[in-house]
Amino acid sequence: MAQPLLLTYGPGAVDEILTAAMPHMIPMIKDNVFNENTALGWFYKAGKKSIKGGTSISHGLRYGGTSTSQAYSRYETLNTTPTDGLTRDQWNWKQYSSSVSVDGFQTRTAPAGDNALADILEEKKSFAQDDLRNKLEADIFKSSPATNELRSLPNIVLDSGTEGQVNGTTNTWWRSVNNAGGSFAAGTGRSQLVNTINTVSKRKPIGMPDLILSDQTSYEAHEGILVNQYRFEGSSADIGVKTITFKGIPWMWSVQATSGVIYILHSDAIKLYVDSSTDFLWTGFKVPTNQDAKVGHILFTCALATCYRRKLGKTTANAA
Repeated sequence: MAQPLLLTYGPGAVDEILTAAMPHMIPMIKDNVFNENTALGWFYKAGKKSIKGGTSISHGLRYGGTSTSQAYSRYETLNTTPTDGLTRDQWNWKQYSSSVSVDGFQTRTAPAGDNALADILEEKKSFAQDDLRNKLEADIFKSSPATNELRSLPNIVLDSGTEGQVNGTTNTWWRSVNNAGGSFAAGTGRSQLVNTINTVSKRKPIGMPDLILSDQTSYEAHEGILVNQYRFEGSSADIGVKTITFKGIPWMWSVQATSGVIYILHSDAIKLYVDSSTDFLWTGFKVPTNQDAKVGHILFTCALATCYRRKLGKTTANAA
């Protein structure tokens, strides 16, 4: 890291006003980096499940009905054909970290007699947490996750492909509802969204989805055709965001969301599993053997997983 950037002093740079009085330092550092992490906020509030232990996440899945149901009369022979319609999925834990470091020079030159050092350490921890949340939000929408990253919405909410070690291409029951959207002004985008929601709603577990999640442009495309007919729900995901409802379902948008894609999510069908012992765990500082510094880490272990892939949906290619 470079030498600390210092102010320039001397005639022409500091006059008698600055010599007699320094600028008043406003407390707190103002964030000019990060955006709100809407999707992560919803998963962390409505779709989070804290668990302890286990090398991976696995759900028991029912995928086949029985062929033995029948009508009969008196002494007719009953169908006793055995049926094997159960299996399991598996989702691997994903580990995330963000580091906090401070060098010995900064520690030793912090003003004495106040909380300047403690304040800067807390600010560094806050920055690291925000950076980690930003990374998680981006990974939720990543089209091609790396091996160590979360399985993402573009892959989980798909009508093909293997997720949770179950092949949705060959197993039709392991497919999300995918429809091509379109223009909201022309009505195509809205009609396809209605069809997707209704198709998802009739599948078990019975009930309407909990959330519509999209990019800002798709959100505004829908908002634009409502004129003064729309109404707002209360704050959602503890982030102060006002949400429009569609068929009574809250609709939110994320800065990181995929352009033109609208996701239909049900909190019983998709969960953010979090290891309860590594839920933004602060490790404390440690001093490396070969540096005049100390480093700590914030750790987070999680898995984004579905146990009802067919209870999720999306529309694509949406536009104003």
